[in-house]
Amino acid sequence: MVSLALSTLRARWALFAGTFLALALGVALIAATGQVLDATRGRSQPGGPGRYDAAAVVVRAGQSFTVGFGSGDGAYDERRTATSPHRLGDARRIADAVRAVPGVRRAVVDRSLPAWVVTGRAVGPSRPSVSSGSSAPSAPSDSSAPSGSSDRPAPSARPVGHGWSSAALTPFRLTRGHPPVGDGEVVLAAAPAERAGAAVGDKVAVVTPRGRQRMTVAGIAAPPGTDGVPGEATVFFADDTAQRLSADPDRADAVAVLAAPGTSATALAGRIRVALPDPSLTVAAGPAKGGHPAAASRAAALGDVATLLAVMAVIAGFVAVFVVSGTFAFAIARRRRELALLRTVGATPRQVRRMIMAESGLLGAVASAAGCGLGIFGGRLLAGVLSSFGMAPEDFEVPVSPAVLLISFLAGLGVALLGVFAASRRAAKVRPAESLRDAAVETRVMTTGRWITGSLFLAVAVLLMVMLPGAGSDGAVVISMLLTEILVVAMVAFAPLLVPPLARAATLPSAALTRVTGALAGDHVRAAVRTTASAAAPILVTVAVAGSLIGVTRASAATTVADDRAHLRADVVVAAPEGGTGIGLPAAALRELSAVPGVRTVSPVDGTSGFLVGSRYVMSSGIGAVDPARLAGVLRLDVVRGSLGALRGDAVAVTKPVAGQLGWKAGDDVEVYLADATKVRVKVAAVIGSSAGLPAVLFPRDTLVRHAPGTMAGAAYLSPAPGADRTAVTAAAGKIAAAYGAAAYDRDDWLAQRASATQEEGRILVLVLLGMSLLYTGIAIANTLVMAAGERVEAITLLRRLGATRGQVLRTVVWETLTVVAVGGTLGVLAGGVTLLGTSRALSASGEPAEFPVPWQEMGTVLAGCLLVALSAALVPTLFHLRSSDDPAGNAKAPGRRDPAATGVG
Repeated sequence: MVSLALSTLRARWALFAGTFLALALGVALIAATGQVLDATRGRSQPGGPGRYDAAAVVVRAGQSFTVGFGSGDGAYDERRTATSPHRLGDARRIADAVRAVPGVRRAVVDRSLPAWVVTGRAVGPSRPSVSSGSSAPSAPSDSSAPSGSSDRPAPSARPVGHGWSSAALTPFRLTRGHPPVGDGEVVLAAAPAERAGAAVGDKVAVVTPRGRQRMTVAGIAAPPGTDGVPGEATVFFADDTAQRLSADPDRADAVAVLAAPGTSATALAGRIRVALPDPSLTVAAGPAKGGHPAAASRAAALGDVATLLAVMAVIAGFVAVFVVSGTFAFAIARRRRELALLRTVGATPRQVRRMIMAESGLLGAVASAAGCGLGIFGGRLLAGVLSSFGMAPEDFEVPVSPAVLLISFLAGLGVALLGVFAASRRAAKVRPAESLRDAAVETRVMTTGRWITGSLFLAVAVLLMVMLPGAGSDGAVVISMLLTEILVVAMVAFAPLLVPPLARAATLPSAALTRVTGALAGDHVRAAVRTTASAAAPILVTVAVAGSLIGVTRASAATTVADDRAHLRADVVVAAPEGGTGIGLPAAALRELSAVPGVRTVSPVDGTSGFLVGSRYVMSSGIGAVDPARLAGVLRLDVVRGSLGALRGDAVAVTKPVAGQLGWKAGDDVEVYLADATKVRVKVAAVIGSSAGLPAVLFPRDTLVRHAPGTMAGAAYLSPAPGADRTAVTAAAGKIAAAYGAAAYDRDDWLAQRASATQEEGRILVLVLLGMSLLYTGIAIANTLVMAAGERVEAITLLRRLGATRGQVLRTVVWETLTVVAVGGTLGVLAGGVTLLGTSRALSASGEPAEFPVPWQEMGTVLAGCLLVALSAALVPTLFHLRSSDDPAGNAKAPGRRDPAATGVG
């Protein structure tokens, strides 16, 4: 039978084209997603120079922490790395100890502080970030410039200031001008100087945690061959000035060592380690020195990409397996008469099964190999899409991963064999007498396997529905996608029961509008239940997966927007866009805003990030800092447990969803690690119903500033006094904001921009998650219907012999295709609707009542796309057959003289 299978593949290759295409593209989809996911694990350093490239040895505080969970044999540790530098406590004393070590030519105390140059140019629109754990409420950009908008460093560049002595550590060298002298001069790196349009001798406004100061550009500097250190927009001050402007002058990022000529860096590191008074400090040489400012943000971005791709991989894998197995089963069903003929000439059931498995194995190997080749290019294409949307670093590359390709190949081969296994068992049971059957009516379409599979998956779907309310908003999205896939499988299993009534309802309009063609199409669809179900299956999965993801994403976005609108009381918001990169409002700006005529309350919100220690794991999260006494006047926070009055000292407020995930309760003592790995032991003072647009965890401002000096406000909420002119307050606040590189919005503009950014983020997420899968399912729809067109050949020929015109034949095919799309679309909408119902319960349980705008436009586009593909795939083969079956006189050939139709093969 193996030789017969090989001969069949070689001699009748055209019959296998549909199955080959479905399998090859399915493997390509899995390989592309898997390679990009694997590339995120590498967490490669960004290209370009690092801050400490010229240093031989770097002394730093520990940059990671470990948290233990459980006890006994079940104990485990979770290790996390700081996303911002954990600073040295007594840098001067450490530097003195290092200078005394033989072989040290120079020891530089490397101190950094937020610092950026403000210009007067308007801000262009920026892409919304889809990363989880945003640190602070940041103003979403829009094409319309808000009051007081100004130019800023690119979102990927962290604005940072250093003392001029740190320039030698990269090394930066002056290209123009001279080093900074005194408090009134700065040296700019080439990239920020070009962005600001600043030249040597120009006056620029520089903002630091100490406020805003006009300074002279003394020089322009750059590392050899580059504009600066990737990830930093660098401003150099005189060393004394940098220390004075720092929020914590006694602390520094590191002590970096320039070695004497001929000194081994490794040996020098060993001597320094012995000389240090604190053994917990790290002494590193070579690649372990670190100093890549973009590394932490890059790792965070790639972590977000990995999470996104994990969901995408689930979708891609499900779609691929579903479509491929369905294609195999459909192809086998089309060969029943051929297999019955084999049984007539003496083939045993075992031989038939072996032949089909051999065909599938050979076809699977070739198609999987082709799919792996396509997956290499698909992975690079996907990486380019992620980078273009700002979801991955611009230099993100996807190397070829042999391991992923091997797994994809084996997965494709396994899907080919498993997908045809059940069909081969059915094929082996074909009776020889079926070779004489010419009826299209299918018997016993609800097999025992279908009953078992459908019942099992339906039970799992009910279980997931029960779990959804306690999953939280983030978990609801993941469970919803899984629920959709489970429901799709259950519906396909029960399709022979669902298709007849749906087809009958779908054909009522066509039967009423036409005398013959609509009724004829309806009769054929109802008679060939399995064929209709197989043809509708890819439409079902397309509509269900797209509908659930689009619906859940839009519901989450709408609920967030409604939450912001319901809780915001402030009439004016001053925000520093891209606050997560280090830009913020210093205390001087807040004092000026408080002095604006007509302003009653200014409530700042500082933003950073950190790690929350739960009962079972560590969660990354945004962390905010608020003034509890002023917060009530600008935001309404609904307290579920505890009291906001207790939000003072080392206490925090946390949102209900995050508290539920971590196992935190009001009154608990919990651990929080800030972005620089500083450990803070706090008490949960209050659990609030929703975030109201703020980070999930809120500290008192004075507490966060004590633990993380230099943290600045990402936003300030202004409440005008009674009778004050809101427009005048917004304008006055805008002038002050512009001086610090921020922008002012009135309440309506702020909410509109937040809504626009949230919706744009949702659209990008849906496009990335669904783009490749929808392309594949579109091809699968066309592939399945082209295969189904072969079944119509004999019926079309018979219709022509009975006197049907070409137009009547085409209209019959159109009505039949419309019915198939209606059946698949209805089942898909039903699966997506159940998913949305479960998600609504989860979102409602997390906080405010959920908002569920119906995505009419998006779903209409998906359904229209399915219909267009289906009609094209059905009509083109029909037209070809009509042309080939008509003789010059216009008479159809007799049915017995037609050529065999290519119906596909398993």
